[in-house]
Amino acid sequence: MSRQEFFSSRDEFEEWLFFQSDAVENFIDEFRHLKLDYSPESLLRLEKWILDRHSSPQTLVKNEKAAVLDGMLRYVGQVYVKQLKWIWDVELNDKNYVFYSMPLVKQRDDHDNIYAESPWSLLLASVDRRQGEYMYRMFMNMKEDMEEKSFCKKEKINFIKD
Repeated sequence: MSRQEFFSSRDEFEEWLFFQSDAVENFIDEFRHLKLDYSPESLLRLEKWILDRHSSPQTLVKNEKAAVLDGMLRYVGQVYVKQLKWIWDVELNDKNYVFYSMPLVKQRDDHDNIYAESPWSLLLASVDRRQGEYMYRMFMNMKEDMEEKSFCKKEKINFIKD
């Protein structure tokens, strides 16, 4: 797959972010049968739905509507935002950065993007690896790694349901 540029400016990213609540609510409403509640386990249900419909990252990108792809990306990122208290960001300074111009979720004080995750990359990798729990495992690994490195206290990462 060729590299796609998501945002060419901070303003484009901020405009995308401005519509976050409405876009995610619309996605959750359209896919209510998946019971998307921002829990880590909801990533399992979303991934199963994706794997049932798509055999490769290429078919996901080619055959799914742009609004659905955007909704999935936003939803996966919001699980990190709601559960780990992360924020959305975009890296536009370093064109060699692996997630250049992609929407990222990361810790608020992670200025070097050490713990940044790209929801788009998680989606594509989940289809490519076809494990059924890839996004969930990546989330749980990140949570556990943060706890071990004392970036957050264990008692503070109690999963919430929205």
